[in-house]
Amino acid sequence: MTHTYLVRALRALLAISVVSMLASCSSLDTPDVADERAGGVPGGWDSSFGGEELTVIAAEDGSVQVITWGSSSCAPTATSIEIDSTELVVTFEGPTSDPCSADMAPTTHTFSADTVGAVVPDIARVIFLGSDVEYVVEVISG
Repeated sequence: MTHTYLVRALRALLAISVVSMLASCSSLDTPDVADERAGGVPGGWDSSFGGEELTVIAAEDGSVQVITWGSSSCAPTATSIEIDSTELVVTFEGPTSDPCSADMAPTTHTFSADTVGAVVPDIARVIFLGSDVEYVVEVISG
């Protein structure tokens, strides 16, 4: 009788430990500052225009869309967006430990006009933390 009680107590303790560990891992996830993140390119956008390259589009409604390319299962997370005098600066963080698919797919990160501000510069600097990769691209009016 005592052995059964001990086994049940150990199972419960193990279950609580696993749930606590998973909860602590999820709290380490970086919050996404993009208003929306969706697989694919924006509706009506001809991806052949930008090819499979990072693209930044200033929409007529004042929002900005950043199209990144990489694994469809591990899209980067936007950690900050700001205007630094003459450039729009967007910073992304990649996945840290999840296994990723080996495909090459676009992801569109949309930032509302409220998030971006009144004037979108003609140049964008897009930084990918962890890989020290940085792109400077012209902002396309969409």
